[in-house]
Amino acid sequence: MKLVGDFYAYLWPGVNMQEMMKYGNNCNSYVVANTLPGNKHVLVDPGQVVNETKQRCLDRLIAEMKKDNLKIEDVGLIINTHAHPDHYGASETIRKMSGCQVAIGKEENEFLKLAGGEMRQALKSMGFEMPEINPDFYLSEGELRLNQNLVAKIFLIPGHSDGHIGIYWPKEKIFMGGDLVFFGSTGRVDIPGGSAELLKKSIEQIAKLDIEYLCTGHQYGSPGIIKGKEQIKQNFEIIRRSIFPYL
Repeated sequence: MKLVGDFYAYLWPGVNMQEMMKYGNNCNSYVVANTLPGNKHVLVDPGQVVNETKQRCLDRLIAEMKKDNLKIEDVGLIINTHAHPDHYGASETIRKMSGCQVAIGKEENEFLKLAGGEMRQALKSMGFEMPEINPDFYLSEGELRLNQNLVAKIFLIPGHSDGHIGIYWPKEKIFMGGDLVFFGSTGRVDIPGGSAELLKKSIEQIAKLDIEYLCTGHQYGSPGIIKGKEQIKQNFEIIRRSIFPYL
């Protein structure tokens, strides 16, 4: 689905409980098309290959991209917002299909290193498996120049996980925030690397940005993209008022 310009959104079903139970867990994925040398694409959060309900998540993404005349083989870079399998799980499979590079937040590397032993067991008890991921490079806060005219700003937004990052595209005023916030809610903080206090600080940091499209990691009862400055401002206010007291 075209969002604006060369930006595309592929939303995983989950607007209501029936869809959530049927389709299971997977993230929304976003593509910035034809932005790298050779008209290669940037893919943010590829999601899983197959999820816990045996949905073929990657096949669905490939099919949805094909409707927009985009090919998974033309992905040149995958940016993962964080190291939870419902967001990064298909990274290595897509690398084999396209030869792309894979990036993730620098601080999230420590989470990946520790994703064995007790942490792996803790995640497994919550329904998470830990697929392999071998990042080509790590992202820190600051500018990421993808071509002469396209610059993204990387923000470190811990709280849902230690090294969670968000990607802000200032020209288009698009923010891709992974599991920072949703429509009227926030990412969970009760898994390894979670912190309620850090999540609040991260949300307040991002709330200051000039955003027209807030692209979330999941639909969770509502559209996965919140459009318009006023709607986005209201969403942050609802979160402060209704969610912050319980974090």
